[in-house]
Amino acid sequence: MKIPKISVITPSYNQGEFIEETILSIINQNYPNLEYIIIDGGSSDRSTEIIQRYESYLSFWVSEKDRGQSHAINKGFMKATGDIICWINSDDILMPNALQKVAEFFNSNEDVDFLNGHLLIIDKHSKIISNYFILNQKDFYARSGIYYVAQQSMFWRRKLFDQIGFLKEDFHALMDREFLIRILRRNKKIGQLNEILAGIRKHEATKTALNGTIWSRDASELNRLYGNSYGRKNPNLTSLILYGLEKVLKGIYFKKVAFILKWKGKHINELTKAVNA
Repeated sequence: MKIPKISVITPSYNQGEFIEETILSIINQNYPNLEYIIIDGGSSDRSTEIIQRYESYLSFWVSEKDRGQSHAINKGFMKATGDIICWINSDDILMPNALQKVAEFFNSNEDVDFLNGHLLIIDKHSKIISNYFILNQKDFYARSGIYYVAQQSMFWRRKLFDQIGFLKEDFHALMDREFLIRILRRNKKIGQLNEILAGIRKHEATKTALNGTIWSRDASELNRLYGNSYGRKNPNLTSLILYGLEKVLKGIYFKKVAFILKWKGKHINELTKAVNA
């Protein structure tokens, strides 16, 4: 089997509490053709000390002031030479064997340009909160303002950069959605892997928890750029009903409830042990 090179980019800034777990989740994949790049924004906590501890596993890392998360990610993208690209934030994680599963999927689906998988939701103590089981993103739903791609489980072929470019650096919250819109507008094929590929950590310092003006600003900019189709701020009722019905028919709600009943409150290590058993 061809072993494609996978480039993982981690943007980092003052996440010393979590970054070691992020790094270990990536290097412990033991994927034989990994290019791991960390772009730190000049952290003032212990982040760089931790990064240096693992620099023998890194293809490149730097700690210097940048213009924000999207700029940091783009700096990593420009360094990346992999066939497949992704980014994992410095408080999030990859699930065990995720890279191997992604490589196998792309090898078996040569017509797919972009892949998404399911997402685990964990707290600051790495205990499980829930799971984000997703459907395969459809252009119809995106045009109706409904997006359900999990950024931490996003992987794509490097050639997409040549066609749609990197992230827009003036976006600081919805840069993943804007990137996806450009993929959809180019009619690129999106695939889905029905596996938990990554975990997003929810804690009081995340952008999601802080909310604020960056979200409303990005939403307004999406609307300005793409109008009331891809840039719609509020999904229309008909599409929401259809989306809900599809999730019912495909058992998404049932899967979510069953997962929460079994795993909520347990440490992620218990789940990974079960997956690897």
